Amino acid sequence: MDVTALIDAVSRTRSRADRLPRQEIIDRLSRALTAFTTSSANQRFAEEYRPSGNYTRLLLNSPQDAYQIVLVFWGPGQGSPVHDHDDTIGVVSALTGRTKEVKYVLAPHGEERVGLTATGEFILAPGRITPILPERDKQLHLMVNEQDHWSATVHVYLTAIHRYRQFTVTPDGTYRAAETQLWFDESDVGRRMPASTRS
Repeated sequence: MDVTALIDAVSRTRSRADRLPRQEIIDRLSRALTAFTTSSANQRFAEEYRPSGNYTRLLLNSPQDAYQIVLVFWGPGQGSPVHDHDDTIGVVSALTGRTKEVKYVLAPHGEERVGLTATGEFILAPGRITPILPERDKQLHLMVNEQDHWSATVHVYLTAIHRYRQFTVTPDGTYRAAETQLWFDESDVGRRMPASTRS
């Protein structure tokens, strides 16, 4: 599946989301993302791309769309802080390499701090999907590339994320949440990705 077909599949799912059961939404997004991340042409694009830094975030679709398809490059040892997803529904997979995901559950711990407990780990590889759901135990995660070479992941958010929260550990072991604006190193990168050669 090329990027145009992925964008079309996400757009169609988004347009019908209010009439679909949540599991059907996840299944549709997962099928499309699996086809995209197991494509050798898409993998070659990621392997040949030269990221601007040790962590690079590219928006594959148009910034005007109501959803987001994000390609993230992770340098060796690079990872994200624990963060949420502004209550969107989505799916994530690896395009190249293997990236570890750790999911967390949040517990209030006073007015400004929270407790976070890891609830499980998952290794993302091409075609292996992890869901993002609004529930407490499926909304928070961190990701890290523990390999000695680059990895790339693709994140599909059915509702565009503009602001989200990152969680920073404090000296007493609790976490402080900080609202953060989602940014991209480049937008509409999908225009440069390989197109299907089918007529």
